[in-house]
Amino acid sequence: MANTRTLAVKALLRVNEGGFSNIVLDALLSGAQLEHRDRAFVSALFYGVLERRITLDKIIKKYSSKPLDSLEPAVLECLRIGFYQLIYMNSVPDMAAANETVEAVKQLGFAKASGFVNGIIRSFIRDGKKFDFSRLDKIGRLSAEYSAPIWLCKKWCGEYGDEKTEAALQKSLGGAPIYARVNTTKTNPKELISALAEEGVTAVLTENIPDCIKINSAAPQSTKAYKKGLFHVQDISSQLCAKAVGAQKGERVLDVCSAPGGKTFTVAQLMENEGEIVACDLHQKRAGLVKGGAERLGLSIVRAKANDATVFDEKLGTFERVLCDVPCSGLGVIRRKPEIRFKDPAEISALPKIQYKIASTTAKYLKDGGTMIYSTCTLSKEENEQVVKRLIEEDGLLPCELPEEIKKYSKDGYSVTLMPGEINSDGFYFAKLRKEAK
Repeated sequence: MANTRTLAVKALLRVNEGGFSNIVLDALLSGAQLEHRDRAFVSALFYGVLERRITLDKIIKKYSSKPLDSLEPAVLECLRIGFYQLIYMNSVPDMAAANETVEAVKQLGFAKASGFVNGIIRSFIRDGKKFDFSRLDKIGRLSAEYSAPIWLCKKWCGEYGDEKTEAALQKSLGGAPIYARVNTTKTNPKELISALAEEGVTAVLTENIPDCIKINSAAPQSTKAYKKGLFHVQDISSQLCAKAVGAQKGERVLDVCSAPGGKTFTVAQLMENEGEIVACDLHQKRAGLVKGGAERLGLSIVRAKANDATVFDEKLGTFERVLCDVPCSGLGVIRRKPEIRFKDPAEISALPKIQYKIASTTAKYLKDGGTMIYSTCTLSKEENEQVVKRLIEEDGLLPCELPEEIKKYSKDGYSVTLMPGEINSDGFYFAKLRKEAK
């Protein structure tokens, strides 16, 4: 199985070069002739090391005679996959993890480093694979224990408090649940759950979220029910955001950053496919994803088009509702995209300016008395509350009361911050604002 470990290392190296984890892994696996079991092993190793890299490096440093940043990247990734197997994969015997990892080092062309890697791994095994972070300070312990960067631990503790931060960090590890929105223009939850069961896929109704199911399958998009347009995959946080839009039958709705289309589809279903939704995205290819999804679901009111959300286009007209789900740092979806942990904080700090520009431009499309949802899939007050504050103070928008079914998640009646540890959703933020009627 050494080739599986070599594949995992190659995938990790590509992510280090800037690749997106899901795209990188899919590309490598599609070109490898592996049995299902081996594909699953590569995936588990790849995502596990990405997710636990900070923790792994903390432990490896203790055993390495060389600084980690002085090692060849492939050698360091081999050490990471070796330690990951020893700590987190109980199904892999210690000696197999050691021997096969050393073999991977050789296969990758670094035979001279094989003794170094072998010595470190076997020293860890001899010590009983023990590690202890309890003597670290609060931020250091959170970082090491939950494999989160120091800057993120400081940020969240300062903005959301220690207890919520630790709960959110706990939820950032491990696989994310798969939720789906039932296409109520074609079926209902009971019928969909039954249809999925006939295909051997179990699903259950999600409490307190109407028309939402949790699917216990890694690939629901391969089912006949999906191909028939009976549902679309969408986290409960995103479903709540779409419900907060409050769109009614016959209204005009604008979604300025819509791809891949989940919120657009849910809004269209809540409108019973009556009215018009203009779903935009910067790139034509991504707008095409929304168009294709709407066609699969049979949502004829969706009109997808390419559009720059930072530039006002009067040809679009005005709308009763607008949805502004801006590009963000993605800190709320780390468990789905573990490489987000390694983002440069300086890069993130530039986002609020762009987010405000998009939101301010979007507000210009509102009819008098119309409402706007501003949303992100991040947990960052600079990207969330502070942008909304500017919209209120500089653009004259007013806080707007959320629907009753959503207000229970809000402290102020018009905005919601969903921490991953609370309802097992992604981390998410949205606020509802209104243009004053003249």
